[in-house]
Amino acid sequence: MCGIAAILKNSEIYIPPGTLERMAASISHRGPDDEGTLILSSDSNGKWQSTRETESSWRVALSSRRLSILDISPAGHMPMAYRDRFWCVYNGEVYNFIEIRFELEKLGYRFRSSTDTEVLLGAYAEWGTDCFRRFRGMWGLVIVDCQRNEVIVCRDRLGIKPLYMWQGNSIIALASEIKQFLYVPGFTARVNHEVVDEYLRTGYEDADKSFFRDVQPIPAGTWLTIPLETLLPAPPTGYWHPEYIQASITNAAEAGNLFAAKLQESISLHLRSDVPVGCALSGGLDSSSIAMLVNKLSDHRAPLHTFTSTFPGDASDEREYVEAIVAAIHAVPHYITPAPMTFLQEMDAFLRIHDEPVGSLSIYAGYCIARLTREAGVPVTLNGQGCDEILSGYWQSYFLYLRELARNAAIFPLLEHILGAGIGKGNRTLLTQIPVMLRRYLARRKPTGLVRLRKQHNRMENTSTILRKVLALTEQQLRVEEIRSLYLPRLLKWDDRNSMAFSVEGRYPFLDHELIELCLSFAPAALYHHGWTKWPLRLGLNSILPEKIRLRRSKFGFEVPQDSWLCGPLRPALENWLRQDRPLWQYIERADAQRLADTTWRLDGRQDEQGQALFRLFVFDRWIELFGVKE
Repeated sequence: MCGIAAILKNSEIYIPPGTLERMAASISHRGPDDEGTLILSSDSNGKWQSTRETESSWRVALSSRRLSILDISPAGHMPMAYRDRFWCVYNGEVYNFIEIRFELEKLGYRFRSSTDTEVLLGAYAEWGTDCFRRFRGMWGLVIVDCQRNEVIVCRDRLGIKPLYMWQGNSIIALASEIKQFLYVPGFTARVNHEVVDEYLRTGYEDADKSFFRDVQPIPAGTWLTIPLETLLPAPPTGYWHPEYIQASITNAAEAGNLFAAKLQESISLHLRSDVPVGCALSGGLDSSSIAMLVNKLSDHRAPLHTFTSTFPGDASDEREYVEAIVAAIHAVPHYITPAPMTFLQEMDAFLRIHDEPVGSLSIYAGYCIARLTREAGVPVTLNGQGCDEILSGYWQSYFLYLRELARNAAIFPLLEHILGAGIGKGNRTLLTQIPVMLRRYLARRKPTGLVRLRKQHNRMENTSTILRKVLALTEQQLRVEEIRSLYLPRLLKWDDRNSMAFSVEGRYPFLDHELIELCLSFAPAALYHHGWTKWPLRLGLNSILPEKIRLRRSKFGFEVPQDSWLCGPLRPALENWLRQDRPLWQYIERADAQRLADTTWRLDGRQDEQGQALFRLFVFDRWIELFGVKE
């Protein structure tokens, strides 16, 4: 797990010495254990060789900050060379590197380290870009092929690990975090209006775009080549195609057994580490499942450490559920209570870490948990991110499935879900969610959402058009869209910045691609039962999870009591902000922001959409100022 950077340039372009070091230093939090820089130039015969940064005619520069997780010895130093042909900087983990290494050794390969980085390079030497299909893990990587005079850039299937590209005049820069580009000559921080407009109005973000104009994330699940002679990147090539998977498993019991077995396999791979591994534990179904299975699969030579945010006295507090899991597995729990005034004090540092505006105050809870984790000396945590997406576990997804049943006149299955939720062991929360979902649906049908942009900034399609596009998708298309676009990319982006801010590697067993493909083979009928979402998980772990957790009706995750914060301790700061001359007023009318705030305070948190929108305005305004973002 690391932070990386690369600069590819024409030999005539001048880059001030120290540029790579400054790019690397700006992300030292991603890799406190080691650092390295490599400068390459080519002679008249096309032979590549290492040189100094002061030799201005260099063509390729690579830098890395390393967080040592697998083989913590100096043998894992990057940039890493392989067979006098390849150089690599790499951020991530290939969890099945042991199996791949064994396969390569049978083909005659030999390795000098115990790192997955060296195995990655051996796999690329043997199979080329086909090797990416073999990897189970998360990564953003840059490989320089000195024989073919090209650079290969690749990102994992879901974009768990970040990798961005910026192109200037005869120069390309690649980086783990956008802030690194601020040190590249020719780069100017300019706003991407299309992304900003959608964020302010709806909170959604396009996974293939950033808030900065001309800075593009490398698309998840793709690789691309950059010829060093032309510096013209080829179009990205996808290597993962979940959209072709057909839903064929309709039996819920079968789905549950298959799910439990594959999840255990994924967790076994995710536990591979040469440093301590803990669990982020919210007390919800997903993180509790991970903790219970980690306990089952561990050797118990050391107790499992868990990390939780709590809010004593608030309805969102989940400590009672966390304690049920902790007691069941005899874990060592660690608790933190994020505070609103502390958020205000840390807001600038928090936003600098994230590079871009965040979507809600709940992301700050993750930030606090990551700090707690590092303070406990645990550099790796497993968490439950992704289960809602792979099992279509959001209430919106359940209601869209019920809508599909109604459209197809499947009256009896529809009534079974609705009536079953209200009786016996059904989940009555389904019924209480009906007015909530209706309110959100009507809000998103409004052409402008909750925030009206000034005319010159209103470049986006209206929100009702976006909603119609989602509603037009088939059930299977929507499930893939939930995983690849709708929710998960921004959650993973926020989680990466939070954890790496404190040099902690977050791992996501639910996002193993083989487990995802299995889940996509489950028909919707196997996913829901009498008001319960994620039914294969509840069935498959029936003998492992405490019943208090398995049939828990409430669902929060690592949330903060956002609305009570906005209407209480944070209100004076918001009132003061609204009275000031701010960059935000270029985008919306101050009076509109005031009306949104007044509505939030009048409702006192009874409808969270207004509070979410108000928070977005607040952090976006500060982001413009912090990064000096220009029009």
